[in-house]
Amino acid sequence: MKGRAVARRYAKALIDLAAREGRLEEIGTQLRQHRELLAASVELQHVLYNPGVNIEIKAGILAQILERTQPVPLVRRFMLLLVEKDRLRQFDLICEHYEHLANERLRRVVARVTTAVELDTSQRQAVRQKLTRMTQKDVMLETYVDPAILGGLVVRIDHVILDGSLQGQLTRLRQELIGG
Repeated sequence: MKGRAVARRYAKALIDLAAREGRLEEIGTQLRQHRELLAASVELQHVLYNPGVNIEIKAGILAQILERTQPVPLVRRFMLLLVEKDRLRQFDLICEHYEHLANERLRRVVARVTTAVELDTSQRQAVRQKLTRMTQKDVMLETYVDPAILGGLVVRIDHVILDGSLQGQLTRLRQELIGG
């Protein structure tokens, strides 16, 4: 729990600074890029996340990476601060919290839509528009295919699940018949 609280505090501080600079989107994109870069190299993670490696060595390695990637100064300073404070291990969690906070500030929501078959472009647009009206927020769709739901769709937005699948309807009908 302590790691999550620390990650939230760092993400909150970063989002406040990003908002002050008017760069919520840009900072978010650069954080994602650096997160993917770190995730792609297990060797790099072993060095940067290892508490036994000297902080100056870690900072030097990260500075070389940042020279190549050329992030905005705020991202550069932030990542070097994480190394200095030995918090780089929480970078993934910080990025998750940042994205969540940015979505709140930008009135965006991620909707994970699962269907039995792939949705075409017009179906995706229709689902997105319907969810936008329901949530009063800009909806970013993530679509998944799961033939087990038989038909219809299941939508997950944050911790809310809207089950309009055929499998879900059959399950509810079964519960009503058993219970009634």
